Amino acid sequence: MISLAKTDAEKDALRKLLGYIANRTLTGTQAWTCFSSPKPEHLFNKKKLSLTFTKDEIDAFKSIKKKCVGKLELKHSRACAYCRRAVGRYGFGWHIEHVYPKASFPAQTFSLGNLTIGCVDCNLWKAARVDKWTLAQGIRIIEPIADGFRYGDHLNLVHLATEDICFVKYNPTSNPGTETYEKLQFADIERSTIIDSVNGELAALHRRMNDILADAQGDDSKTELVALLGKLKSSIYRLG
Repeated sequence: MISLAKTDAEKDALRKLLGYIANRTLTGTQAWTCFSSPKPEHLFNKKKLSLTFTKDEIDAFKSIKKKCVGKLELKHSRACAYCRRAVGRYGFGWHIEHVYPKASFPAQTFSLGNLTIGCVDCNLWKAARVDKWTLAQGIRIIEPIADGFRYGDHLNLVHLATEDICFVKYNPTSNPGTETYEKLQFADIERSTIIDSVNGELAALHRRMNDILADAQGDDSKTELVALLGKLKSSIYRLG
């Protein structure tokens, strides 16, 4: 990501966070919080740590993040790297996704080559069911940043839409594809797509929940809310 920092102020601000990671003042997750949600002071109560940032540093973080978002949108055609659903203004809410989780691989927190696009659903379930075990087990789901990666080598996606109904089906064709389908709950995506296309009220509720998830993910104070909404969405579409 340092390649996106064009001014001395941007480079110095990013190097400050990299230094905090290197000397273990901050974890990768904490450093990313400082970057993605910049403010004059960040308090990390478990470490009894208070870090301050100048206005120039805050502006630098915002500038770099904006450039990072634009680069990822262009590279990945505004689609989630895992489920391939459209994201952004005319699609689902999304987050910058660390393929190798920043909690276990802090040195890759600001590596542009480790970043991709993840919709709120895939981001939620990857954090809950994949990231915690990646350090010990490696990446068992698809690895969209790998050299020569082709989505079709792991998952075949069928997307059909008419005026009355929308249908999505994923067919895993490899072990990583199967792991992705199961751990990121693609069966729920298939169900929700059909149900939303024929039930406008439920579709509106789904969009509202996604908006809340998009705002809440990454905020440590809202971890329980994110988990609750994820379970609620899953329950709604399994009952539907």
